[in-house]
Amino acid sequence: MFWLKTKIIEGEGSLRRLSKEARGYERVLILSSRSMKRHGFLKEAEDYVRGVGAEVFSIAGLPAEPSVEVIEEFLPKVKDFEPDLLIALGGGSVIDTTKALKVFYDAPELNFEEIAFIDRFSKPKPVPKLRTKLIAIPSTSGAGSEVSGASVLKKGDVKYNIVTPEIAPDVAILDPRLPRTMPAEVARNSGLDVLVHGIEAYTTKVANPFSDAMAIKAIKTVYKWLPLSVKGDDEARARVHYAATMAGIAFLNARLGLCHAMSHKAAWIGPHGLLNAIFLPYVMEFNMERSDYARKRYAEIARELGFSTAKDLVEVVRELNGMLGVPELGELVDDETFVSRVEEMAEKAYRDGLVAFNPVEPKQEEIRELYLRAYRGE
Repeated sequence: MFWLKTKIIEGEGSLRRLSKEARGYERVLILSSRSMKRHGFLKEAEDYVRGVGAEVFSIAGLPAEPSVEVIEEFLPKVKDFEPDLLIALGGGSVIDTTKALKVFYDAPELNFEEIAFIDRFSKPKPVPKLRTKLIAIPSTSGAGSEVSGASVLKKGDVKYNIVTPEIAPDVAILDPRLPRTMPAEVARNSGLDVLVHGIEAYTTKVANPFSDAMAIKAIKTVYKWLPLSVKGDDEARARVHYAATMAGIAFLNARLGLCHAMSHKAAWIGPHGLLNAIFLPYVMEFNMERSDYARKRYAEIARELGFSTAKDLVEVVRELNGMLGVPELGELVDDETFVSRVEEMAEKAYRDGLVAFNPVEPKQEEIRELYLRAYRGE
């Protein structure tokens, strides 16, 4: 099955389409990152919405990490305002926070523990039909949250997922002016996340011809344009921005694999996209050594990029990481701290829901060994 709930609006200056999308709504809540306020995009969005007669309430400067505590802090403000339209303006964390707020605003009887995917061996309660329309306007180019039916939230030190078609945004506006404000490091890390989304979505057990098309286009775009995007090239920023959404559509349908499971559980070490880039070559080698299917699929990607074999693709990924200055894992965390937590990470990664879609079912000790190999740079 292939599905996409979200209407996608793209192009230079497409933020102005908020005027049309907000028409007919009375009370509009905008959740925004601090950077979107600083660069004037929050005011621009507010002006478009006010221009069609709606009352606007904005909350800017959401924390970088979506968490249950953040939802509990902001939910009373949402309930007091009673919006009939939600707009998320910012990176993946802003969009994920808005999705979660939508769940508990529309269905206040729900409990986080009941509906969250704790691990692949738990069965959460389904989320009922939700009513409030959601528009997502991403400012970074990586998470794919503007089209996905998932919200990643931290509770304590652990990340959990709420997964339901009900929180997939109704509209995504992709205006390339927004990601041009990203610092080079954010452009790099989020762009590498897109590459991993594409490669993992193309090689899961549930990939299909339609998700494949989106995944391959995203991979080829990132491979060609990410180095220029990191340098701030305007066209490259636009192309990688669209590729991020394509990769989001791919994994919405084909899911992800072991690399993401490992980076989710290592979130305490550094940025998500950066960890994905570090773990990917090790996960690819692990998969291709144990699965003819994985080897064949990696080789197909390699040929799309002008190479021949699965092994070539691993080298291509490593070279891209090197070109973009991706550090070794050992540069991000000290030996004693890493080793003290590796067992816990391996156990949690093994239980992660995404492992079920990986082309190879790993054992917990194999994941532990992958973490250690990545740490040692072997």
